[in-house]
Amino acid sequence: MAELQGLGAQLSEAEQAGVEIVAISPDSNERSQQVAEGLHLNYRFLADRDLAVARRYGLIHSAGGPNGEDVPKPATIVVDRDGTVRWFKVAHNFQVRPDPGDVLKVVRSL
Repeated sequence: MAELQGLGAQLSEAEQAGVEIVAISPDSNERSQQVAEGLHLNYRFLADRDLAVARRYGLIHSAGGPNGEDVPKPATIVVDRDGTVRWFKVAHNFQVRPDPGDVLKVVRSL
């Protein structure tokens, strides 16, 4: 959650650079909206209920859920306007995420 809040704090500078921050979650739209409101986040959350996006990027932890279901690996991806992935960071520990300042450095370099 700290990464989400940190990215939210960097949002105004990112927006000035023409960047849109989007969080993709396996949670329902309603649950994601609750999280966004609770953390005072002003960016969009997209639901990936069937993990199609996570699968496309190879971000599946097979049988990693509490009931043996597939779950997404936490990742931060910076994609440029042309759709080219410019930076990709996968968290092997779901509690450890990239520093939002590091993400902003990548955004500034675009």
